[in-house]
Amino acid sequence: MAHFVDSPRQNFFSYVPCVTFASKQHGVKEPRIGPLIEGRQLQQRLYYGIEVMPHTDGIPVCLNLNRLLPFMPLFVSIAWLAKSSWDVEPLGRVDSLQLAKHLASKIPVMPHLTLYRLNDERLDQFLDLNFSNVLALRGSTIYENQTYAYSKTIVERAKEKFKDKATVCVAGFPEGYNIAEGEPPDLKIHLHYLKEKVDAGADCIITQACYRPEIIIDYVKKVRAAGITVPIMVGIAAHESFKKYKTIEKEQGARLPPRLHEKLAKMGNKFEKDVRTDPHLIRNLFVRINVNIICQILKADIQVYGFQIFTLNNFGATAGLLRELRQQKLFGVL
Repeated sequence: MAHFVDSPRQNFFSYVPCVTFASKQHGVKEPRIGPLIEGRQLQQRLYYGIEVMPHTDGIPVCLNLNRLLPFMPLFVSIAWLAKSSWDVEPLGRVDSLQLAKHLASKIPVMPHLTLYRLNDERLDQFLDLNFSNVLALRGSTIYENQTYAYSKTIVERAKEKFKDKATVCVAGFPEGYNIAEGEPPDLKIHLHYLKEKVDAGADCIITQACYRPEIIIDYVKKVRAAGITVPIMVGIAAHESFKKYKTIEKEQGARLPPRLHEKLAKMGNKFEKDVRTDPHLIRNLFVRINVNIICQILKADIQVYGFQIFTLNNFGATAGLLRELRQQKLFGVL
């Protein structure tokens, strides 16, 4: 899952979701993504979800699900913008939650919730909204005196309230959680906390973006060796600009290998110097990078078939990635 710098505070009461559903989306038979993921895992076929942000440059996101046809996402997850959401009253008026409610009638939806300034009352209010799924995150934004330190608290409280009537997902970090904090990553500690969250009831792991398939594959093997058996979905970032890539690199620490990083930087500099440069150069580069990551993971025989596309609201880049996956006949056949 991607973490984002909050935009200026929005007028939450005027937030109007902008969503175009595909004609075949008539309703949701199973809103919990846990059973849906388990079913796809048994089929051993490629499947995916998408993550969206509630706003693009301060304007409500416009999501046209027709652009993702013919293979629709299994679910949509919605980023939580902590600093601009933590004190909105009532909680249900937070923009990401309004978007989640709007989507939930047509497609399974998973709102995120982070620990930033979260307290018992606020967590109860979130759980009382009765979403069928939640992605429990510590979040990259930390408040010095916040009540909770570990996202396991959200897992425990959600499972206590809903039992198996809701799916709770948590984050996985192939390169170590603290890589973005300038500390040497300690995967052993990360796996310890990850197992605690799974033992508390987490149903699924979604990894942070990582551009090195060999690291992802090794991470999955270490997760399994730690006795963690829940499904793992691998995070994929759909970049289409050098600026956005650098933002995520700074926040998360996920960095391209040197050769690709140099190539991307040259593309970014070229575009800055000449606006006539093909604007799709960077998009197409990341399509190739992501297709390679997906192919390598599928070939590794590590029982990972699910990928979570962090769209960053770059729906052209997302559609381009899906188109390439279709052309390579990766959907439906493994």
